[in-house]
Amino acid sequence: MFRSRQFVLSALIVLSASAAGQAQVLFTDGFETYAGGGNPLDKNTAGPNAAPNGSGNPWFGPAPPNARVVGAEAGVVPHGGAQMIRGSAPSDLDQNWYNLAYRLNGGNPYAGNVAMSFWFFDPLGAGGTDFRDYGALGFYNTAPGNTDYPGTGSLNAGVSQIQRLSLGASSVQDGTFDSTRYQARVVGAADGYDAAGWFNTNTPRTVGWHQGLIVIGPPLGDGTNDVNFYIDNLATPTLTHNSVTAFGYNVLELNTNQGPTTGYFDDVSFSAVPEPSSLGLVAVGLGLAWRRRRAARG
Repeated sequence: MFRSRQFVLSALIVLSASAAGQAQVLFTDGFETYAGGGNPLDKNTAGPNAAPNGSGNPWFGPAPPNARVVGAEAGVVPHGGAQMIRGSAPSDLDQNWYNLAYRLNGGNPYAGNVAMSFWFFDPLGAGGTDFRDYGALGFYNTAPGNTDYPGTGSLNAGVSQIQRLSLGASSVQDGTFDSTRYQARVVGAADGYDAAGWFNTNTPRTVGWHQGLIVIGPPLGDGTNDVNFYIDNLATPTLTHNSVTAFGYNVLELNTNQGPTTGYFDDVSFSAVPEPSSLGLVAVGLGLAWRRRRAARG
């Protein structure tokens, strides 16, 4: 669409702009403050990382344990610091959420001008269909505005309005799925390779750490947003698409052990974009910030 092409063009133009329009980082987590050694990340299960609903550790998930906090293992070194997360068991379908609306925005979903950055480790590379992990920035109408989670911790139970802007290695491998490239998802999109809204991106799969970045533009006239997805190359989107839905965005989501092969996540952040014209600068700025952080840690 024309507006999508215009969105990409505006992002590229501002690459040479001043740093004044950079994003404001509202949340960042390198998983360094949690008890590691394979302990569950979930706050809503017994263990050293447990916390009351509404305070302390912000991460929760359905039917815990989900992700686990680990150090270097199986030849994989954390992207930054000494800890990272992975799923509990192969094909365990683990999910962890962070409630953005409650933690950062007075209980309200963000309407747009936000970005999620995360690092994921791909252990298989091209053709590795058993690696299916991905991050997402989305909306669940079951996410409360006055505490972290409902009931025992599942946002899936009773959900009727949902958006998941996902990026990584798809768990849906039908249609024209391409195992040599990474995937992105827009729930409600009808032009993907399957009915769930998955798309093949332009980024080839390779073994190692990769930065995923999802940048959401300002609300359009119909309440939807144009979205740029980036992997590693933060100057050029690997996919651009309209959000389709107009619910806003109230959660960060990490999906681990969605397949038989374990991947890893590290260095997650969420940022507010102060002006629509700074979206491209967000991509480059966040990339440089993480590279500086990694270099400082050695």
